[in-house]
Formats: sequence, C-alpha cells, structure tokens
Amino acid sequence: MWEKGISAFIGLGQSLDTIKNYLKLAHQYGYTRLFTSLHIPEADPKSMVSDFQSFISEAVHLGYSITADISPQAFQMLGASHSDFSPLKKLGLSTVRLDYGFSATQIATITRTSGLEIELNASTITPVILQQIIEAKADLTKIRACHNYYPRPETGLSFSLFAERSKLFREHGIPVLAFIPSRSCPRGPIFAGLPTLEKHRFVSPKLAAKELLACQLVDGILFGDPLAQEEELASVSSLDANCIELQVTVATNISAAERDIVFAAHTNRTDPGEVVLRSQEARTLCHTVIPPRPALPRTVGAITIDNKEYLRYMGELQVVQSPLPGDHRVNVVAQVIPEELFLLSYIRPGQPFRLKEIKHES
Repeated sequence: MWEKGISAFIGLGQSLDTIKNYLKLAHQYGYTRLFTSLHIPEADPKSMVSDFQSFISEAVHLGYSITADISPQAFQMLGASHSDFSPLKKLGLSTVRLDYGFSATQIATITRTSGLEIELNASTITPVILQQIIEAKADLTKIRACHNYYPRPETGLSFSLFAERSKLFREHGIPVLAFIPSRSCPRGPIFAGLPTLEKHRFVSPKLAAKELLACQLVDGILFGDPLAQEEELASVSSLDANCIELQVTVATNISAAERDIVFAAHTNRTDPGEVVLRSQEARTLCHTVIPPRPALPRTVGAITIDNKEYLRYMGELQVVQSPLPGDHRVNVVAQVIPEELFLLSYIRPGQPFRLKEIKHES
C-alpha cells in the first residue's frame, strides 16, 4: 500500500473554509498524509498562526498524518524550540521537516526525544550526512524522507539524481515520498507546478504518479500544489502500486474474444522475450477460435494477439518493445498511447500490468 498525500498552505490567498473543504474532499479519495509549511514568505504573519492552528485542527479531526516544514521563526511563533517540540506535538503535528540549520547530532537527538517523526530532505541529504546521523545514534524508526518540490521551471531533479537519493534512504529502511504537480491549480507566485522531477512539471499528475510508482523508488506520493481538482485526486488515487496501467487505443472491429483477452488482468512472464512482453494468463483466457486479420507492422507499444495460424500459441498477448514486421499469424489489436510508451521499460519479469482503453484521437 502506498501513501497518498496532498499539500495545503495558509497565507496564499485561499480562505480557511476553502482549504478545509479541500481536506475533506481529498480524504474522501483516500488521501491520508498532509504536507504544509509555515515557511511561506508571501504570507501575513499576523494571521498565520491562528489560521494555521484551525487548519491543523481540522486535518487532525479528519485523520491526516501531518508533516510541517517549520522555519526557526515559526518555531518561536508556536511556542516551540529546538529542544522543546511539545507545543508542536500538542497541536497535532505528527512529523516535522528538518531541512537546514540542524547538525547530525541534533537530528539524532530529536529523533530520540521529541516524540515526533523527523522528515529529512531526500533531495539534498548525501550519503555522508545520512551516515553521520546514523552514527549519532538516531532512532531510524522515527525518520522519514521526502524529496523537495521545485517551483521554478528548470530546477527540478533529474531522474538519475532522484533515483540515487531515493535508494540511499530505502537501503536503510527509511520511507521516501516525492511530489507531483497539479495542472489545475499551480501554486503562486510562479504558477509553474510543484514537482520533484523536472520531467513531470507539465504532464498530468496521473502520468507523473504512474512513473513514481512504477520505478519502485518511493513509498508515497503527494500533490505539491494545493487545491488539485477532484478529477486529479481521483485519477491518482485509483492507481495500484503493484500493477502498471497502460492506456491504449483499440483497433477497429476487433472481436469480442480479443477484447476479453486485452482487458483481462495480465502478468509479464518471468521469462519474457527479448523484444516483447508476454502475458502469462492470456492463452488460458482464449476459449474460441481467433481468426487472422490483415497483418500490420508491429510498432513499439503495439498490443498483439496470436491468431489460429499460430496453432497452440493462439490467444497469446504480447506488448511490443522493439519494432517488428507484420506477421499473418499475429493480430495487432491495440496500441499504447505515445505519452506512456516509456512505461514499458518499467514492466519487469513477473510484473502485473493492465490495459485501459481510451478513445481514438479525432
């Protein structure tokens, strides 16, 4: 089970009622973690604390686990200090994000004495720093990690650095989260999304989430931007971390038998071919003769089903990973949409996958 999260912020122009209603909406779709911050330069400090307390109270009531990024000034405003986190715990926070200004020894001490979980910045912590925290006798059961989000275009992480830093924490059993953007409500003042990965800045949140789940390098995903649309919340919440979903367009006039095979649950064989993924279930689902149709070139992402001319292989479903010529024994029945072709590389041997039909582009 992966952890689904949202972000919400006091002091960015949305009313308190709007934010509370958003918490309720996301909760209905299974979101259980909330990221917030009291380090918002644009916010009015005079009203921030009281609004923040009311906002956190509602989140606690709904059952959210709450991570707060709190600046030194915010510590003072809430009556806490680096040696006394009790006011934060009393407020209802479950996790405090420690970014800058804490030594490895201080972080280790806080994990043992604060009664809170401590979140580290997965994007900036190096192997040396993490090892120092461990050697300072940190309670690793109290440590979480979450990547940064990046408001300015061109500053998000590369996938290679994201993978390197994520693996560092997962090797120590520390859960890692990352952010995806909302296309419907990007946060100001830049309004260009709040993703962890730069490549995700202008893609749909569902596609960004698909990649983060498929790469198996995170334990949870959060919307970085506040007030994502209900459709976005629903689409991301519906994803299964253990099964890669590929959206496909379907060829015209495919048979009912072919359609039943295409949209069944599939598992890539533990011994797939060099250039194709192979469903281990498809042939057992074939209960009627599949006649041949005109042979078509098999492009990358083509979904094929072997027809009766392939004898005992009739019903075999494959997903093409390298271009192949047409074959009269093989029917091309669907095609993975271009935006999702990259997901094919994440379907490992023994990996469940499913195909979801979308309408042909007009």
